Amino acid sequence: MSKGSESNRLAKECIVTALVELMKMRDYDSITITDISKKAGVSRMAYYRNYNSKDDILNKYIEEVGENIHQMIANGNSSAVPYDYFYALFEQLGKYSDLAIVAYRAHLGELILAALIKNMFITFPPPDNSAEERYHRFFLAGAFYNVFIEWLKGGSHESPAMMAKICAEMATNGCPTPFDEVDAK
Repeated sequence: MSKGSESNRLAKECIVTALVELMKMRDYDSITITDISKKAGVSRMAYYRNYNSKDDILNKYIEEVGENIHQMIANGNSSAVPYDYFYALFEQLGKYSDLAIVAYRAHLGELILAALIKNMFITFPPPDNSAEERYHRFFLAGAFYNVFIEWLKGGSHESPAMMAKICAEMATNGCPTPFDEVDAK
């Protein structure tokens, strides 16, 4: 790796870390590029060499994290068994809980959801382009997103293994719905 690309990689890491740290202390909308640059210890020029906006920082980073996690899952054959897939997701995404929770609190959870949807389609490409197959993937990504966010908001007390068991059972066996209660009456 050249000295310039290594320097650029370090600047990006510092910028992401600075933004996440600032988001823990302040409202996302009140954070400026100057605040991020100062906290990161980089010039505004270095900032703009890598990013166009605050949203761009989060978009690129969340997308990169999602791609790395799904590539690891695909390479490890974790996608073949629902439990293994969900375990890998909780274990890996749990490492980025600070980022996920500050993004959620800043009303930017849709960035996480968009990355989950994108990678769900990459990991599990629909065998055909039917509406049922497409919507099934959207359904699973949305369900996982909501469970993941609630897990984070609750302090991530349950282990990735327990969360994987819960999600795998719901994904493979379905889960009781309010409709089932109406049908039972």
